[in-house]
Amino acid sequence: MSSADSYIDAQEKLMTLNLLQIAFKEFETYDSMRLALQRNGVEVSIANLSRYIYGKAIPKSKLKDELLRAITQDAKFSLSIKKLIENLVKHYVDDFNNVRLSILPLLNDSKTMKAISFLLIYKEIVPRDIDKIITIEGDGVPFAMTLAHILNIDCLVARRLKPLGIDDFITSEIQKATQGRIESIGISEKSIQNQEKLLVVDDVIKSGATHSALIELVKKCNAEPVKLVFLTGIGSHWEQQKELSDIELNILKIYY
Repeated sequence: MSSADSYIDAQEKLMTLNLLQIAFKEFETYDSMRLALQRNGVEVSIANLSRYIYGKAIPKSKLKDELLRAITQDAKFSLSIKKLIENLVKHYVDDFNNVRLSILPLLNDSKTMKAISFLLIYKEIVPRDIDKIITIEGDGVPFAMTLAHILNIDCLVARRLKPLGIDDFITSEIQKATQGRIESIGISEKSIQNQEKLLVVDDVIKSGATHSALIELVKKCNAEPVKLVFLTGIGSHWEQQKELSDIELNILKIYY
């Protein structure tokens, strides 16, 4: 096993423990969870299952693979990415018929954030062969940082104001059509190397104007935005953004 494969294997073992802890909330007893695993072809004792759930032991590679297959495919364990988001994100319609989201409970739940980030990689929604992640300052940072940590790559945060001491600050304009004004975001040009592959992520996408500017920013640095991933989306106004139509986009849960 190569060093890269060993790293992934060790990471998957730890994340299996995290997923088991979350999934256990769906069961009344260890035995009921053991039986659910058994129905999926996974044999594990109650004693060992208890140790895994409490992080007191780590499964061997073969059992880890069997556990991951079972708990990520069987809906009884409630570990689909959409379900994990729905459990913590609340939405409502205000007096002006606008959809509003309360996403902080999800962003503040580190176990669920790690679970979602890992599942994105495990299910190959997010590729491993990217060089950096980029997001914009705001509520999307916890998601971006968690995903970058699991991928073991750098996370860049685009700023609305130029930080002190940065001389090579490159910017891109955000067209705020509904507000009749123009804003800008920027990063240090040296933070992105030529031909690097970047993943654009955020907590929510609405009009898509900010993320179009983020894509333009990456291209200005002669890098490639390979994919966009958003925890949530509101409506479908973002579809009007031409910059977004040329890149693979994945919104994990859309609210209308």
